[in-house]
Amino acid sequence: MSGKEKILELVEKNAVEAQLRDDACAPSAMYGLSTGFDFITEEAVAAAWPLLGGTGVASGSCGAYCSGLMAIGLKYIPLVAKASSPEEALEKKELFRSKMLAYRDAFLKEYGTVLCPQIHKLLFGRSFILSDDGQREEFLKIPDHAEKCATVVAKAARLAAEIILEDEIFTDGL
Repeated sequence: MSGKEKILELVEKNAVEAQLRDDACAPSAMYGLSTGFDFITEEAVAAAWPLLGGTGVASGSCGAYCSGLMAIGLKYIPLVAKASSPEEALEKKELFRSKMLAYRDAFLKEYGTVLCPQIHKLLFGRSFILSDDGQREEFLKIPDHAEKCATVVAKAARLAAEIILEDEIFTDGL
C-alpha cells in the first residue's frame, strides 16, 4: 500500500469512527482529516462543530462537505498569504480555487447535491429539517442514521484528502 493510500485510509477510518462515536458529521470529517494532516489543528476540529446538521442545523450545506472545504482552505490559503508578489498571490488564489472547485465537483458527482436535506433524502428516502424538534427526534430514532451519515462523512473526508494529496510526492520507500 502506498503512502498516499495509507493517509487516505487513515483519514476515512478515523472520520467514520468519530461519526459513529459523536454522531456529528462536520467535526467527524474534520477530525478524520486532522489525523492525516498536521496543518489541521484541534482548533479547526472544534471550529467545525457549528457546521453540523446542514451548517448550523439550518438545512444548508452538508457539514461534512463544509469540513472538506475548510481543510482545503487551511492547506491552500496560507500559501496566498506567503506569496512574494501580487502575481504569485493571484496564482496561489487560483490554485486554491481550482482545488475547491475540484472538491465541489467530486462531491456533487457522488451525491448530486451539497445540501444536507437532499442528502438525507438520498440516504433515508425523505428530507429532515433538523432545526424542527419533531423531525430531529424522528431522524435520531432511525436505527442506522449514524452509520448512513458515516458513509457521507467518509466520502467527504476522503475526497478532500485526495485533493490535498494531489500535489504531494510519495517515494514509498524508494
